[in-house]
Amino acid sequence: MRGFARKRWLVSVAVLLLLSLVLAACSSGKQDEADAKSVKKETGANSGKGDTTAEKGTSGEEAAKREISILLSHNNSGFASKAPDEQKQKYYDELKKLSGYNVKYEYLGMDIDFRQQMALRFASGELADLVRTDGIDSQVHQGAVDQGVFHELGPLIDQYGQNLKKKIPDVAWNSPRVTKNGKIYGIPTLSGAPADRIMFYRQDFLDKVNMEVPKTLDEFTKFAEAVHNTDVNGDGDPHNTWALSLTDAMSWRDVLTGSFGIRPGAWHLHNGQLEPDIIQPEMKEAIAYYKMLYDKGYIEKNFITKKQGDSGKDIFSGTVAAWGAATYQYPAVSAFEYPNQPNAAITMAVPPKGPRGENYLQIVTDQIYFVWTIPADRKNPEEIIKFLDWAWSSPEADKFFAYGINGHNYTEENGQIKFDPLSERNTGPLNEKEFFQLSMNVRENGLNNPAVLKAMPSSDVILKGYKDSESTILNNDAMYMPKLKALDGRPELSPDFASGSLFYDEFVKLVVGKEDLDKGFDAFVKEWKQRGGDAAIKEATDWYNSKKK
Repeated sequence: MRGFARKRWLVSVAVLLLLSLVLAACSSGKQDEADAKSVKKETGANSGKGDTTAEKGTSGEEAAKREISILLSHNNSGFASKAPDEQKQKYYDELKKLSGYNVKYEYLGMDIDFRQQMALRFASGELADLVRTDGIDSQVHQGAVDQGVFHELGPLIDQYGQNLKKKIPDVAWNSPRVTKNGKIYGIPTLSGAPADRIMFYRQDFLDKVNMEVPKTLDEFTKFAEAVHNTDVNGDGDPHNTWALSLTDAMSWRDVLTGSFGIRPGAWHLHNGQLEPDIIQPEMKEAIAYYKMLYDKGYIEKNFITKKQGDSGKDIFSGTVAAWGAATYQYPAVSAFEYPNQPNAAITMAVPPKGPRGENYLQIVTDQIYFVWTIPADRKNPEEIIKFLDWAWSSPEADKFFAYGINGHNYTEENGQIKFDPLSERNTGPLNEKEFFQLSMNVRENGLNNPAVLKAMPSSDVILKGYKDSESTILNNDAMYMPKLKALDGRPELSPDFASGSLFYDEFVKLVVGKEDLDKGFDAFVKEWKQRGGDAAIKEATDWYNSKKK
């Protein structure tokens, strides 16, 4: 980026940072030649072709080129965020041995904390070779693409990253989170599966009230009533158990709006206009159902004050009968020893169907978990692309990101992998296996990797859970829609369960009865439109029509 343009962009980022509180919303060293001679690498990390050779020797300058710094979130992984550096080092050394690259990870916080820290990094210019972001036009670095902050990666990928093109699906490459004006500025890290959300039920609670998994909302209501009026957890109190675990993070905990054919965050065409689901009459129906559960005491009265990170306390204390979760969490949740509940058992199922036979749980996505960007001032971007190409193509990378270190996390005999995901070495107090499967994994959310899933206990149950999850995907007419200018700087108009948004606040008010359902919802829709929603709908509709042409 030219000096003046960069200074002007940094100033604008600094101003955005001061408003962030609106956003609530790397070292180089030298490796001696003797050490470098001992490094064995995949040629895929050197030439992009993926075949294996031994490195004969490398100069100090070449070794420096093969140092890659990475800046990312710790994703609330216990090992990444809390383990001492010396415990992590064995994994860094193994990755270096396998790839030929000396990769240095720096983990920041997560969610709002991560975005605020990243905004500071972009403002100061203290970035890394690979920088994690939610998309190339993220509010964290608004305007970065246009100001030349990121490398254009298309030509580099064509030359050095052919395996990236082969392994990463078009649905991800075509996303505006990666591509702008026909040019690639980011590399997708994949979610690992088209869908992974599901409902967990306490099977022993179902057995206690002599019921099957609810297939309809009517059946779920009967189940909720039975749970609330029966001492299902055996603690002597028939009224301290709730049907659903809900917290302030409703975007994750909401499992029932899809039973009415809509989901927060989705947009659909209505009478020629592209509109968000949050303002549709079906959303009022969904809120009315949640309100009924709340009024009857089937969900906790203080659910909105509970933080997402505390929701596990309800689950593991055995006071909730059902909750939304990720399929890959099944082994840990089902293996947990619930206090004074020796018969505890978990069943995965799709949400109950609503009045029109619908039970959506998630919106169709571009399958992107997050996006890698390479700052434009990096001197050897081709080496970064070669490393990522190795990660996507090498059999050694496949094993490392799935099973960790041979002889430490797993063993291999006669070509057969022996990996125990629940062993002390792989789990432990900080869930060590997440470090190589998730935190260090530069290509995907490895917790969804089929190779990982097949090694889990009850893998057949888990794989069925993924298949069931995929059946609950809701189409989204706004797939690939770029950020709307009408919503720029207007977090209160977020069409999702965003904290502080008009919709989130209204949802809470209506569920707990602070406003009349009909009058309150209609007033919310009117206010949302008047405060910029109408302009957003017009902009979205224009985009939709131009896409059709």
